[in-house]
Amino acid sequence: QRLDNWPQHYPWVDQEGYAYFRKRLTEARRDVEHGLQITLDWYKTREQQDRMIKILQFKLDVLWTMADAMYMAYINEMSPYFNVGNRL
Repeated sequence: QRLDNWPQHYPWVDQEGYAYFRKRLTEARRDVEHGLQITLDWYKTREQQDRMIKILQFKLDVLWTMADAMYMAYINEMSPYFNVGNRL
């Protein structure tokens, strides 16, 4: 239902641009169930679960860093090493 409202909020996006998100609606449940099954099968002890949380946190940190870098490069027009100049 939320996806149905996207075109009114993002009118510049072509309808085909929403195809990925529509596809994810059916895939998301499957992916969640798969992730839960892996967790239940492989991370039984508290120590194993804590280790997995650290791995997940690292993954999220990497993704946020990538998002920050893209924002800096494309929104703030500050590409990587923009302030280093010819010092490299």
